Amino acid sequence: MKNNDKYWDRLIERVYHGDWSEKEKDEQQKSIEEKDDQWVRRTHELLKQVFNWDRFNKKEAKLRLNYRLGHKQSFFQRFNQQVWTKAAVILLALITGAVLHAIMPEPGQKTSYSEVIVPLGQMSQIRLSDGSIVWLNSGSVFKYPASFDEKRREVFIDGEAFLEVAHNPQKPFVVNAPSFAVEVLGTSFNVEAYAADSHSSVTLVEGKVVLHANQEKQIQRMVPGQSASLHNGKIDKLREVDTDFYTSWKEGKIVFRQESLEEIAKKMERWYNVEIQFKDEALKKLEFSGTFLKYKPVEQVLKSLSIMNDQIDFITQNRINQKNMIYIVKKNN
Repeated sequence: MKNNDKYWDRLIERVYHGDWSEKEKDEQQKSIEEKDDQWVRRTHELLKQVFNWDRFNKKEAKLRLNYRLGHKQSFFQRFNQQVWTKAAVILLALITGAVLHAIMPEPGQKTSYSEVIVPLGQMSQIRLSDGSIVWLNSGSVFKYPASFDEKRREVFIDGEAFLEVAHNPQKPFVVNAPSFAVEVLGTSFNVEAYAADSHSSVTLVEGKVVLHANQEKQIQRMVPGQSASLHNGKIDKLREVDTDFYTSWKEGKIVFRQESLEEIAKKMERWYNVEIQFKDEALKKLEFSGTFLKYKPVEQVLKSLSIMNDQIDFITQNRINQKNMIYIVKKNN
């Protein structure tokens, strides 16, 4: 085997990139390099078990490297001492390059995210790697990384979530919703932002947040006890509120305060996994206030609403292999 540096530099490149094209071969060295090619392929396959080149995780790779090398010694023992020494040089070069790659990720490198989908009629709770706790309401989709990077903590929500964010001044926590983002350092707040709805809200319980609305690039700083309403990605209003009203859902309650029947119907669809239709469009504008337990049957909640307003009635249609249909109709008095 050749000992010159250029030869081994090229071999290292070929191991890293998986490139052993026939075009690179010198005809005079073909038989020698054919043997090298076998070694390159086998070394490359071994290293692929240790490193995921596209998503390199330094800590995980170290553990996997130690484990693999502890069980693969026979692989190297099949080569003579000179080849083993060169293999060690290549492996060290690859490890060094991979660690540098982890410390200084290439532009456009993607973070791997986990996704939690909360079924209709259920809630979920997640503890993130930084100690932050997230409660997710029915029908929500939440994306988060297994570990946050060194500069910021970033998650994504389509639905409703209550977050208790671990304080870290060096790492801002950013919640991305379909039409806005919320940036915090450490606080408790509620986000309601279903992509299917034109209306969203952010309610601050503790700490401070900065709300970034996509439309018109609005920025709104909030203090505890405030709730910001958004319409189609634009901040509509900011007002003082009773925050318990916005966070009661995680305690198993459905609370309405002068809320339209149309908005109430949307919440009931998500929680009870039913489909609701209005036979009379005017009924959508009726307003209700009240508190119901989420785990009560839907029929009981509907009955309570009809008692509160004698203009409405409900017809339930049970369907096989589909969501049950509930029609809201005008009562014939």
